[in-house]
Amino acid sequence: MGPDGAALVLAPHPDDESLGCGGLLAACAAARRRVTVVVVSDGAGSHPGSRAWPPARLAELRQAETRDAVAALGLDAARDLHFLGLPDRSVPREGPAFEAALARLVALAPADCTVFAAWRHDPHADHAASFVLASALRQCLAPGTRLFAYPVWGLAHAHPVPGFPLPAPPELPAPPRGYRLDVSSWLPAKRRAIAAHRSQLGQVIRDDPGGFVLPQALLDLACRPAELFLEEPA
Repeated sequence: MGPDGAALVLAPHPDDESLGCGGLLAACAAARRRVTVVVVSDGAGSHPGSRAWPPARLAELRQAETRDAVAALGLDAARDLHFLGLPDRSVPREGPAFEAALARLVALAPADCTVFAAWRHDPHADHAASFVLASALRQCLAPGTRLFAYPVWGLAHAHPVPGFPLPAPPELPAPPRGYRLDVSSWLPAKRRAIAAHRSQLGQVIRDDPGGFVLPQALLDLACRPAELFLEEPA
């Protein structure tokens, strides 16, 4: 990122910013680096069977949880956090909505920023679509802008999560290159940020037994003492 570089983090859903790179965000905040977090989808698809929490109300709740989460990481939610509001489970990879989202990201991107996005091989369509958006964004920014991918669900390819159905492992053209960032000093803040996403931990919505709940195995992976960032070639 350079000695004074900024970060632009794309989170496919509200909570991915904390799970995938909460330690990085906390470290940047402590170093007074410019950080912009953009949540791509509205997160309204996690509990489709709930009558008490219809999509619009759930989206509002998840925005509030994300504000609390980034505050726990040391960021200013009013300044540093933005929401694109694209439909959960249907983040586009092309078309008018994609182009509008890209234009907004170009306007939000800090000068001399490094872009961080979910890994293209994460086994979730919204994560893959967010990576496509990040790749298009890099092409609109200054030459030499670097793009790093952070795996969330993709970590299960190396560390299986019980009960989580994985597709076949991705065929990579070459061994991945990147960095393991020591975030051990920031794990307490990262855990507080993850805990702020109460709706995804089964603590809020009671009328959708089939609704999504973050599995403990994934939480354990997210809270390891290092975060993984894979550099994407230009």
